[in-house]
Amino acid sequence: MDKDNQNIRFHITVKGIVVYNGKTLVMKRVRPSTDGLGWWEMPGGGLEYGETPHEALKRELKEETGLDIRIIKPIYTFTAIRPHYQTVGIGFLSIPANDHVVLSEEHTDYKFVDKDELKDIIDPTIYNDIQEALEEYDKMVEYREMKDEPL
Repeated sequence: MDKDNQNIRFHITVKGIVVYNGKTLVMKRVRPSTDGLGWWEMPGGGLEYGETPHEALKRELKEETGLDIRIIKPIYTFTAIRPHYQTVGIGFLSIPANDHVVLSEEHTDYKFVDKDELKDIIDPTIYNDIQEALEEYDKMVEYREMKDEPL
């Protein structure tokens, strides 16, 4: 290992692409992102020691939104490199039991938005990351409709 990299730490985070009736949940931060990604984000946060990514996402969504979710599958990864640590993230396509969001102190507002508004409200870096998740959701809906099953 390179001597300069011996003190580098990793932070693992999870994000939920929470889709309810075809609309995606976005959360407005109390302060804009320190990474320059704006005010709006997908809900989620860091893993605590001993948690699996699924456990962390369910806990974070409950804490930040009050929602109980069903995780469909991991759909994208992302990374952010900073001077002394690197964040590695996993985004999960998720379906909530309902749309009754209860905000935590981390956010001041939320919206369930369609794809056009999502593209307008969220940073292009985030939008590009989650496009595959939204396409996957659309495929699930089409499949369920063909089989006449509820999502």
